[in-house]
Amino acid sequence: MSVLPVIVIFGLSFPPIFVELILSLALFWLVRRVLTPTGLYDMVWHPALFNTALYCCVFYVVSCLLV
Repeated sequence: MSVLPVIVIFGLSFPPIFVELILSLALFWLVRRVLTPTGLYDMVWHPALFNTALYCCVFYVVSCLLV
């Protein structure tokens, strides 16, 4: 259970995990932007699966830090 309150923006209620998802997405884009010039994606078999796993790992770290 998260200790963050429900967020209401223009009458729309968002669960507390919404902040974690947005923060994870921003960090994922930053990590991906750093990894792309290194040539790591040339060694990855399936970039879409790699990106999904990378996002899941970033989300896990963010959710552990915020709870």
